[in-house]
Amino acid sequence: MWLQGRDNWRKKLENQIPQDQPKIWMHCASLGEFEQGRPILEKLRIEYPNHFIVLTFFSPSGYEIRKNYTNADLIIYLPADTIGNANNFVSIVNPELVVFIKYEFWMGYLAQIKRRKIPAIIISARFRKNQLFFGIAGGWFRSYLRAFSAIHVQDKASKELLNEYRFNNIIDSGDTRYDRVLANANQPKALPEIEKWLGNRQALIVGSSWNSDEEVILPWNFSEYALIIAPHEIDEHHIKAIEIKCEGKSIRYTDLIEGKTPGNFNILIINTIGLLMSIYRLGKIAYVGGAFKGTLHNILEPAAVGLPVIFGPKTNKFPEGDELIRAKGGFKIHNRDELKERIRYLTVNENALNHGRKSSGFVVKQQGATELILKDIRNLLKNKSL
Repeated sequence: MWLQGRDNWRKKLENQIPQDQPKIWMHCASLGEFEQGRPILEKLRIEYPNHFIVLTFFSPSGYEIRKNYTNADLIIYLPADTIGNANNFVSIVNPELVVFIKYEFWMGYLAQIKRRKIPAIIISARFRKNQLFFGIAGGWFRSYLRAFSAIHVQDKASKELLNEYRFNNIIDSGDTRYDRVLANANQPKALPEIEKWLGNRQALIVGSSWNSDEEVILPWNFSEYALIIAPHEIDEHHIKAIEIKCEGKSIRYTDLIEGKTPGNFNILIINTIGLLMSIYRLGKIAYVGGAFKGTLHNILEPAAVGLPVIFGPKTNKFPEGDELIRAKGGFKIHNRDELKERIRYLTVNENALNHGRKSSGFVVKQQGATELILKDIRNLLKNKSL
């Protein structure tokens, strides 16, 4: 799929790029980065309706899900980062502005952007001392960062690190994900089948779980809670493995919406994509997967709708986990016994409600990155047109 999507890319691009229209190019690695860039993209669509917007992806997991997204005029895979590809791609697109998301540092493309003096920014970036920019060959890698007119970082630590190396175009604008999850929280999808299945029961919502998470959660033996589990991977092999761990007490979402009787099942397995954000609003507590393997998934979505959030121990690359804990909306666990203890604690009195309020308050406090970035973009495009 990765290779097929890039087959004969140059001819396809030449046939679809207008020559008489200003262009904006945004690049995302995958779906997660797209969600970070989406608030910016949708504002640009409104504010610059005459611009042709090109959206590129590196990964099939982003492209295949968002290839029909309506707020971009052209959605394609980014060609491999060779000198020839970068030169041809940037020449054909000829953008007035380039927006990269988070960790997208393609040296060939950055060289072409810099050579042509095209205004470019990277948003929601985060820098750490152990990255290539600060190693033995760090000077060479850092030279490519000079292609950016502005580097919008998520946190003060990233700004201070780059300032040490005499970068003066750093803006601590924050993370656009907070704006995105708050917007999503205000636009939930209707889920009548799940609401009917749930009835008056309270639910723990498990989002983006892996095998290591499911080993801690299942079998489910908390009679006071229904369990709704939305695994990260929904292939048939994984869904069947979850069903085995559920010991015959589960029903699939696709069976539920087809009208099959759920019996007395206390576990619902979500075997489709695109529902998780709306499902969180039906819960009392959330568990977000990935942190037993060091890839914590999106804890901001359940936090935005006011749920206390439980997750695994490996959060060193995801500082929002520790930040949510400090805000008293998040809880880290290391094993099944700690999960039981945490659920019992949140069940007492109004603990879940109180910690959920702290979760939503934490997200609300972090919003605002989108407008700061847009202010910079407006200035760049204004100066470009002068």
